[in-house]
Amino acid sequence: MTRADLLVVLAHPDDETLHCGGLIHNTARNGGTVVTVTLTRGGAGRTLGMCTEAELPAVRERELRRAVESLGVSQAEVHDLPDGRLVDHETEAAGLVLDSLRRWTPHRVVAFPPNGMNGHPDHRSAHRIALAALDRYDLTPEVLLVTSTTPYTEPARPGFLDPAQVEAMRLPATLRTQVGDSLEAKLRAMGHYETQARSTAKILRRYPETLLTEAFHRVTG
Repeated sequence: MTRADLLVVLAHPDDETLHCGGLIHNTARNGGTVVTVTLTRGGAGRTLGMCTEAELPAVRERELRRAVESLGVSQAEVHDLPDGRLVDHETEAAGLVLDSLRRWTPHRVVAFPPNGMNGHPDHRSAHRIALAALDRYDLTPEVLLVTSTTPYTEPARPGFLDPAQVEAMRLPATLRTQVGDSLEAKLRAMGHYETQARSTAKILRRYPETLLTEAFHRVTG
């Protein structure tokens, strides 16, 4: 199997595009092999009236596969762990991620930070899952955690970390990558997530800088 240049481990369809779509496309267009590992099919997201709640996981997986094709992803691995309840499946999920690490032996891994960017419980679980898998992995790839250069000021949400905690846990950006010539591909990928258009619009409204510059905290490498 081809060794991956970049392996991205995130919780839901659209996480990869919103947080590191530019990095993904830049890696792929320079000849790199990119693999995404998505832990849920996003069944707890919005439907915006486009499908039933029962149909949503399949719809969001289709959106994901179209989006990552736009970004040049070589392989999209999608698991069906329960959206909203990853915390109850962290051991199982870490085993799935470890299997991906061993099969793809990536040079670089991207994952969520401890605060999940916005305090989302699944994002925080995805962080612990990725690090648990990496702790059991024999090799030492470069590890990047997505982060933000903008203070977190969103209102409190049930089940999420308190906004003050989210901000207190925000990791410093030690690597900033310019989306540059990958902007068109990133926008096209974002456009495939029709069911999540409100979430995408909110991110662009609150954090417009992330469209052009993606920030990471380098853990190792």
